[in-house]
Amino acid sequence: LPGGFIGVHSGLVVAARTESELASVIAHEIGHVTQRHIARMLAQQRQSTPAVVAAMLLAALVARSNPEAAVGAMTMAAGAQQQQMLAFSRDAEREADRIGLDTLRGAGFDPTGMVDFFGRLQQANRLYDGNAPAYMRSHPLTVERIADMRARIRDERYRQRVDSIELRLLRARLGVLGNTGVDALRASRARLERGLRDRSEPDEVAAWFALAVTALAQRDFPVAQDAVESVRARLPGSHPYVERLAGEIRLAQGDARGALSIAQTASRRFFGARALSHLQARALIEMGELQQAATFLEDQLALYKADPALWQLMSRVRSGLGQTALAHRAVAEEYALVGGWLAAVEQLRLAQRAGALDFYTASEVDARLREFQAEYAREQQDRARNR
Repeated sequence: LPGGFIGVHSGLVVAARTESELASVIAHEIGHVTQRHIARMLAQQRQSTPAVVAAMLLAALVARSNPEAAVGAMTMAAGAQQQQMLAFSRDAEREADRIGLDTLRGAGFDPTGMVDFFGRLQQANRLYDGNAPAYMRSHPLTVERIADMRARIRDERYRQRVDSIELRLLRARLGVLGNTGVDALRASRARLERGLRDRSEPDEVAAWFALAVTALAQRDFPVAQDAVESVRARLPGSHPYVERLAGEIRLAQGDARGALSIAQTASRRFFGARALSHLQARALIEMGELQQAATFLEDQLALYKADPALWQLMSRVRSGLGQTALAHRAVAEEYALVGGWLAAVEQLRLAQRAGALDFYTASEVDARLREFQAEYAREQQDRARNR
C-alpha cells in the first residue's frame, strides 16, 4: 500500500505450507517497498497523462470532419497508456522477485520456498495462465517467474528451515476461524478428532490446538479445556498462544477470575506477550475491577502506545468509570492508529466538549488534535495529488 505498508491476509498464512513460503511472499512485497514501485508508477502516470490529454484534444478537433478518426485517436491514446502501465507493472514484479529472493536468503529462509509457492499459484490459476496473453497481464506468466527463480537458486545448497511454533499454532487457529459456520465447525472437528485418533496428523500439537479453538467456537468447554491440556502436555513450557486460549476458555465460561490467574501467571513466564496483557485487561473488566484495569492499561500503554487493542480496552474502562472525556480520547488514539484521522479528530473534539479534563490532559488533547488535523490535511493533499 502507499506509504510502505504491507497487509497480510489470514488466507495467506493458511495457504503457506512452510514458513519459508510465507516469508517468500513477504520478501517479495518488501521488494516493492524498497524499490518504491507505487511511487514510481504514480510518477509515470503523471508523465504520460499530458500525452493522453493532448491526444484527446486532437481527437476533439478532428471530430467534426472525421468522427471515426477521432474515436480511433482516443482509443489509441488510452490503450497506449494502459499498455505502458502494464509493462511497468510486469517489470516491477520481476524486480520484486529478484529483490525478494535476496531478502529471503539474507533472513536465513529456504529460497526454494519461493519456487514452491509459485508452483501452487500456477496450479491455482492454471486456466487463467493458459488463456490470457502475456501483454495483457499486470504480472509476468507464473511459469516464467518459476523458471527465473530456479535458475537463480540452481547452484545453491539446500537450506533446511524448521517452522516456528508460532506459525504452526497461528495457522491452526486461522484454519478454524476462517469459516465458523455450524457445518464447517462440525466438519473441522470431525476431521481433527479422526486424525488424532488414528495418529495420522503430521503435527499433533497444532491439531490439538486447532481442536481446542474449534470446540471453543462451538462452546463445548470441556472438550476445549481437555484439548488445551493435551497441547500443554506435548509442548514443554507451553506458549503464550496456548495460555491465551486457555484464558479465553475461562472467560467464555464466565470464570473471569480464573482467566485473570492464567494471564498473570503466564505473563511472568512470557514477559512482553501483549496477547496476555489483553487477556488480563479483559478479565479485570469482566470482574468489574475497572480502576485496577485502568491502572494496568496505563502501564501497558506506557510500553506499547501504538497498540490499538489496548486503547480500545482503555476506552471501555474509561466509559465504565464515567470518564467520558478520557473515553473519547482513548477512542481517538485507536482510530488514529488505524488511519481514521477524521474520526480521531471528531473524538478529540467530543473530549474537549465533555470537559472534566485537568490542565495537563487538556493540553495533551489540544496538541493531539492539531497533529491529527495536520495528518488528515496531508492525507487529503496526497489523494488530490494522485488523482
